[in-house]
Amino acid sequence: MTAQMPISTAKLTGVPETLMITLYARSTETQRPSPILSDPKAIEIATRVDYDFAKYSQGWASQLGCAIRAKEYDRIVRNFINAYPNTTIVNLGAGLCTRFTRVDNNKICWYEVDFPEVIELRHQLFEENDRYQFIAQSILDFTWIDRIQRLPEQPIMVILEGVTPYLSEADNREIVRQVHSRLAPVEVVLDVLGRKSARSTKRHDTVSKTSAEFKWGIDDSRELEAWASGIALKEEVYYLTEFAAHRNRLPLWARYITFILVPIFKNSGRIVRLQVEAA
Repeated sequence: MTAQMPISTAKLTGVPETLMITLYARSTETQRPSPILSDPKAIEIATRVDYDFAKYSQGWASQLGCAIRAKEYDRIVRNFINAYPNTTIVNLGAGLCTRFTRVDNNKICWYEVDFPEVIELRHQLFEENDRYQFIAQSILDFTWIDRIQRLPEQPIMVILEGVTPYLSEADNREIVRQVHSRLAPVEVVLDVLGRKSARSTKRHDTVSKTSAEFKWGIDDSRELEAWASGIALKEEVYYLTEFAAHRNRLPLWARYITFILVPIFKNSGRIVRLQVEAA
């Protein structure tokens, strides 16, 4: 049997390269004895691509944080699908997200939207079908909205996992505004950094290994409600506080000061659910 040639990732630079951080985190987590998240597809992809994952090997905080965050997103999306089995999900800045393989109920429609170079890579690793489609364009090119097929009154969810910190406040506002004006009613799920964390790209344990840069963070999620009429904060998930439940995964020095770290971590990263109604 002829071995498959590794798939090139040379086109991934800047923000698109950060998809490798989350892929590495999920792949590594899945191989642990008692994983927080099980993602066999991530392992398959990681073994097929030509990429130096070793540069992220010391990023214990990112690896753990990404795994916890992915699990929380899975919970939120599964609950939405359970409530609305025929829903449509739009995944903006999809990267190499494998969530569809974990939550699909054989009824939902799912769209993965990302830069052309990312979707080109996805095409080598995933199969599209009538319910699972890829859109190759920047999420700031809002013609992607024209591609979303939605039945009247069909519930819809838009997710942005690990995306908003790399965009400016103006860009994030415009995404919410466009979704509000053209897709509402819709539930939007995104994660945000605190302002202090958003100023610390150079100290980040994995993002600092790329040329990407954090651009935006907020300390009060209710600021988002002022971005347009009809936006309501439904839930905040301070997922990084879960570090305390996994003390055995922390470096020795961190285990002894968990009581100090958890309050610091709490607002440095959180998942925000917004209900966006038509004006």
